[in-house]
Amino acid sequence: MISLKGPQSVVETLYVVSSAHATKTKQDVRADGDALAALRATYHLMISDMQPALRDVLPAADSFPVPVGSGAAHSGLVKAFIGSVAGEDSVDYDIFADAEQHTPAALRAKHAPVEAALAEIEAHWPEFRSLYELLVPVLLYAPDGGLAGGTASTVLGVLWLDPKGHWNNVDIQEFLLHEFVHHTLFLEERRHGFYKNMGLLVEDRYLTRSAIRQDRRPLDKVLHSIVVGTEVLLARHEKRIVHPEGVELSLHPASDELLAGVLTSLDDVFALPLGELLRPRPIEILELCRERLAAISDS
Repeated sequence: MISLKGPQSVVETLYVVSSAHATKTKQDVRADGDALAALRATYHLMISDMQPALRDVLPAADSFPVPVGSGAAHSGLVKAFIGSVAGEDSVDYDIFADAEQHTPAALRAKHAPVEAALAEIEAHWPEFRSLYELLVPVLLYAPDGGLAGGTASTVLGVLWLDPKGHWNNVDIQEFLLHEFVHHTLFLEERRHGFYKNMGLLVEDRYLTRSAIRQDRRPLDKVLHSIVVGTEVLLARHEKRIVHPEGVELSLHPASDELLAGVLTSLDDVFALPLGELLRPRPIEILELCRERLAAISDS
């Protein structure tokens, strides 16, 4: 949502959701008048209440995002991801349930290309770099069994990842953006509510093509894929993520193919009775995706 709605919209939603949690749990955060520090502390409070393993990670960190590759926090967060997808068939986090933890040297080697990608983002898109460390303060490195990594709505603030050896710097930047967008949507859903009846979304008559994978999936997954695809395209179009001449992409399709996939997915979704399935906010987001992509197509 960083390009679709702007950085301030992301911060506003983070503030509303985090503050609501602090009020509900009757917890007070003081940061001596520093608004950013207060927001960070309130968010850390919320995500630590969701996943207690973070209580040993966040206070000890000197900077963010902080890599986690071993220890009790690592084990606890791995279990949290496994629990988050129980009953789903799209991601199987059991593939790394019994994996060995990283040694410090192995963790440094895994984290180095991600640090390089974050540095490149800092150079070309500092607003995104600042928001990234705010929304996703923890990087959980764990073997993946062939997958790239992921996020979960019940493990906010954490990105599970295992960067592929064949990925270049651009792939890693786009991976970080990809998962960041999922995070922004998780927060938007907590603020506004997205779905009228989750049970309806898995019915075969409402399955539609995913924007990136192009397989038939439930509407909640397709909504995420459309927004992710749109944000990647906008970042490329606006030169926020710079593609050096001749760069070969491994993670996402080339822009023409990705644009076609997102537009096709949008057409499929707007053919559904969205008023019966979605609340106003996600429909507004989908309409904004269609509007921004039309501008790209015409340019």
